[in-house]
Amino acid sequence: MLNTKVILWVLLALPNLVSALESNGANVEVQADVQSSMQMQWHRLTLKDESYQKAKSKLTLDDSWMILPYGLYVELQTNDKDRNVFLHVDHLVSTNKIDTIHVDSIYISHNGKNPVPAENDLLILNPQDRGLLKTHVLLFIVKIQPYHKPGQYLANFKFINNTLP
Repeated sequence: MLNTKVILWVLLALPNLVSALESNGANVEVQADVQSSMQMQWHRLTLKDESYQKAKSKLTLDDSWMILPYGLYVELQTNDKDRNVFLHVDHLVSTNKIDTIHVDSIYISHNGKNPVPAENDLLILNPQDRGLLKTHVLLFIVKIQPYHKPGQYLANFKFINNTLP
């Protein structure tokens, strides 16, 4: 069984889904438990960041998808031959705590690649990457459903550290 530790918990207040492209404010809270054999740096990407725009330009999505105006840029490195790091995404919850966008409507674009469901944790560092500095641009995309309500939402992103047996 994998020994799971939460490395980083990011609380990111997402802007209004209706006027998401016009908003530029976000609150970020970080808690970290980083292992000594690992280094990690991250920062929030906005619409104006070159990394965000480059990854976004690789995507071809129709109008039923909405790319959130924030992403994450992550740099990871470990010397541990048994270390995996995954990105875990939770439901988006409105600031009024009433409305929710379930994780089954949330997708992740990893370095501009086609979106993958956020229901499954995304592997962003594996043991074969030992000693390498890996960089990631993570964009978050919502598959718009008729029952989604506009408003401000909070998103929980966790970087989960697993040590293989």
